[in-house]
Amino acid sequence: QAGSASIAIINGDPVLESSNVGQQARTQLENAATQWQTRIQTAQQELQTLTQRRQEQALTLNETALARLNQDIENKQVEIQRLNDDASREIQRLQQQITVQVNQQLGPLVEQFASREGLDLIFDSSNMAGLLYFANARDMTDRFLTMVNAQSGSGAEQE
Repeated sequence: QAGSASIAIINGDPVLESSNVGQQARTQLENAATQWQTRIQTAQQELQTLTQRRQEQALTLNETALARLNQDIENKQVEIQRLNDDASREIQRLQQQITVQVNQQLGPLVEQFASREGLDLIFDSSNMAGLLYFANARDMTDRFLTMVNAQSGSGAEQE
């Protein structure tokens, strides 16, 4: 039939979850989150130590020492809040950066896949906005995922 478009559906979620590219991105984010969490937990332990010391020594400390300890506790609470804020901003920034990198890696692979399969249109079914129905026969997620892993397996060492 002349003029008919060849269409495929790819679910981007499993591509991101199962592909080498997606796993590398997830590992990078998890490592950053773990580093921030370690810093925050260390500060929380320091705060707990200060608070415990205040409870144990409240009756024996003079006013100046108690005021200094209270200020140290307040400063540590502010530090923890700042660390939490910094972590949120940094993880969000890193997530955006990684998304751009993943899209830069996957974009050419989508084009290559479309060319190889003779496709005119590829829709992402992970975001169903505007996509009301598709026949399962149009779903080429597994085939695309296989190609991505084959391509990115060799490209992973280049980074």
